[in-house]
Amino acid sequence: MTGASGFLGARVVDALMRRGHDVRALVRTSSGTTLPDAVEVHRADLREPGAADEAVRGVDAVVHLAAQVQGSEEARFAGTVVATENLLASMSAAGVSRLVLASSYSVYDWSLVRGELDERAPLESEPALYERDGYAVAKVWQERVARRAADRGELSLTVLRPGYIWGSGNELVDGAGLRVGRVQLVIGPLGTLPLTRVENCADRFAAAVESEEAAGATLNVVDPSPPRTWRYVAVADPDALRVPVPYGLALAVVRAVHAVARLLLGERMRLPSVFVPRRFEARFKPVKPSTAGLDRVLH
Repeated sequence: MTGASGFLGARVVDALMRRGHDVRALVRTSSGTTLPDAVEVHRADLREPGAADEAVRGVDAVVHLAAQVQGSEEARFAGTVVATENLLASMSAAGVSRLVLASSYSVYDWSLVRGELDERAPLESEPALYERDGYAVAKVWQERVARRAADRGELSLTVLRPGYIWGSGNELVDGAGLRVGRVQLVIGPLGTLPLTRVENCADRFAAAVESEEAAGATLNVVDPSPPRTWRYVAVADPDALRVPVPYGLALAVVRAVHAVARLLLGERMRLPSVFVPRRFEARFKPVKPSTAGLDRVLH
């Protein structure tokens, strides 16, 4: 598997080992993370062609969690999309066809999402870097690369799209609002977030590896019965001074600021991410996440 040293990846390693699987982990050459002794560790940079050749040789399935979440737009694309292309080439050379891919809720077109969100929700078609951030653009293209390989008959592909992953070390997710000192602006306090606890999310990746029904499936990974955002913030960050901000009002302000900035600055406009309407929607729009697909396929 890739991304084994990350917040989610370390838990997926544990979940696979608990189920009796032998785990081979491909981690960055610079990673200082210590994995369990039973894990066979390979160090390589997936941005380099052939970097995964040795790591995937002889395996039954690959769980691909690695993605670049920081750095420039070019760095995120290379660390996510180019890395996936190189991994797929290594898998093809080794005759490995089973892939469980970690995608993201960020691939949805949030300007078109209404009410309940399930796997049939519209995806971003041509995501622009300014309207959506580099991570979202990279994840859209990562899915496309994997699906094209599956369409050519080279892969048995499962795509899992986690919502906001929370847990020890990441208690308060970005979608909960904005922090200003001790004040937490809770945007859309009466709505719900697509949340999944990191241990639950990891167990679903492990289950997908074993499931024949999951081959060819695309599943959103969220926990059932999410709390309202207001309550979630109270539990995740009890020391915060919560201030409720209605989502509709906040979006109206963002659109107004964006329109004025575009009028005054034109192509030179460079606003903070929170004042870009489509980024704001993708981060804060209240939805009712559906677990129907997950329940049907992974039981």
